[in-house]
Amino acid sequence: MLMLLLPALEYAAVSAADTVTIYAEQLNHYYMFGGSNRLRAEFGKMLLLGNFRNSSSIYSETKRLKTQTDIGLDALYVLSPQWRAGMTGKYFLFRDGQTYHAYDYDQNRLGLKGEYRKNAYRIMLESGYARETRLGIRDPGWYGGVELSRSMAGLFFYPELDWDYSRMGQRENYTFDNRVHFRMRNTSEFRNDLSAGFSAYNREYYISRESDTEERINLAAYLENDLYYRISRHLALDYRMHFSGSSDGLSFNYDQAKETRTRELLGFENDIRLKGNYGAFRGYLGFSNDYKQSRTRATNPAISLPADYIFDKKNILARISWQFSEKDSLSINYLGSLLYYDTPDTNNYDDRDELSYSLSPAWHRRLDDFTTLTLSGNMFLHHYVYLLHQRSAQNHWNRVFALKSEINTLIPERIHWNARQEIYANYFVYDHEDSAFVHVQSMVFRGISLQQNLRWYTGAHAFINAYLFFRAEDNGLLDWKDFIQERTDSKYTLKIELMPGYRVRRSSISLGPVFSYRQDFRYLDITNRMESYHSRRIGGRIALQLGNYLVLNYRLESIRQSSTADRYNQSGNLRFNWIF
Repeated sequence: MLMLLLPALEYAAVSAADTVTIYAEQLNHYYMFGGSNRLRAEFGKMLLLGNFRNSSSIYSETKRLKTQTDIGLDALYVLSPQWRAGMTGKYFLFRDGQTYHAYDYDQNRLGLKGEYRKNAYRIMLESGYARETRLGIRDPGWYGGVELSRSMAGLFFYPELDWDYSRMGQRENYTFDNRVHFRMRNTSEFRNDLSAGFSAYNREYYISRESDTEERINLAAYLENDLYYRISRHLALDYRMHFSGSSDGLSFNYDQAKETRTRELLGFENDIRLKGNYGAFRGYLGFSNDYKQSRTRATNPAISLPADYIFDKKNILARISWQFSEKDSLSINYLGSLLYYDTPDTNNYDDRDELSYSLSPAWHRRLDDFTTLTLSGNMFLHHYVYLLHQRSAQNHWNRVFALKSEINTLIPERIHWNARQEIYANYFVYDHEDSAFVHVQSMVFRGISLQQNLRWYTGAHAFINAYLFFRAEDNGLLDWKDFIQERTDSKYTLKIELMPGYRVRRSSISLGPVFSYRQDFRYLDITNRMESYHSRRIGGRIALQLGNYLVLNYRLESIRQSSTADRYNQSGNLRFNWIF
């Protein structure tokens, strides 16, 4: 890792870069590393703009590298405050050793670029030489691009345009992305944001070293609106709408002939809420709808297609909160939902209705100037009903109940303490449990979890971080009518971390031991159980931060678990950021 990072740091130190970022994540069997660099330098009327970004990964057991690199560089001459022009170059590289380089791809571009800026507008034109390589086949060609944008600072009309076209040999690729925004504001009583867009892209690429190609074309459009209107002093209307449609087509060789497959997606979402406030009361009542439709077709009936569907989900939403004293407040959230899912194919039996209810009350109290207490609960009821008899045996109720409490104490520069406690149960009950021909069993899942997070400042610079987590769970067969559970298995998990540390301004370091233990049991009968799994981890962790420049988290653990040889595991992440 150091061999990869140090040369990049040396390069960054001598470049005229604005920002350099280097990172690495996961340090055991799967490594992710990379970096980025933004460059801006002015030499009289010459402007140099550059960017570099790399993202790589490697799985240590196979030693195969997967990497993606983007490099861009512009050398522009400032003709006037509005005009600048010059040379531009781009390089893109993708290597995938995990698939034996079947998807390797690179593209080079070198051309002329002109840019015009006036007031809030920006227009850019570029064109030049391009070359692509895929599956060892190299195609030269040319490209052209147009961009139009406008600043979003306090204006009414915002157009955006991004066109890119390239021709490589007999193949052509293009991307068109066009958007327009209208923003209307009238103090705090009225707001309306309307935007629409249309995009299209076409990609023709090689799929074999014999120059066989596939072509993919996508057309998409959307329209969305966000409206807020204050009806009166105590009442306001909030409405949001989003409509989208797309067509995704693929042209490929099938049975020695050129065939096409097209998938069309239609989506519509809207959310309308009536919000009110009166004295100590706040709340809203609303309705939302999420509709999606998918249709797929092919020129050859022998081509396998995904199932078409209609997804229609309607929701009723409500919330009320009451500040009934200076220290106490109460809130209740409600959600009622009905989902209709239909597949036109008569051989598909996924057609179903889903009915859901959710009720979540919460009481919040400020105990003193530094401590708050929250007591909350949740009841979630979900009924899953298949409409066709071929799958009706899987109809079931899912009933989830939870009680939670949370205590927060924040004394600046002294103690930060957070304690969370939760008890929960999930009852999974089949509708046709008593049928002699249905081989299913209702289940119950129960648990309790306790969590403590503490940061204690023992001095002006010294502190202690402590973390404690405990969870116990069990599963079993369930007789819902008589409310009887027959436990089948259980487990508990314990995690402990203790990290003393030292800080100076925005820099800090902390390190200490970490420990975790998990043990699973399988029940032979009501009273007797036997261990089915255990895992113990003992190790250490270090956390280092040097201002905004360096952040390091590293963990090394010794692992002992059932039926596996003892081993060590390391994980963590490193991020280095430098601004010149």
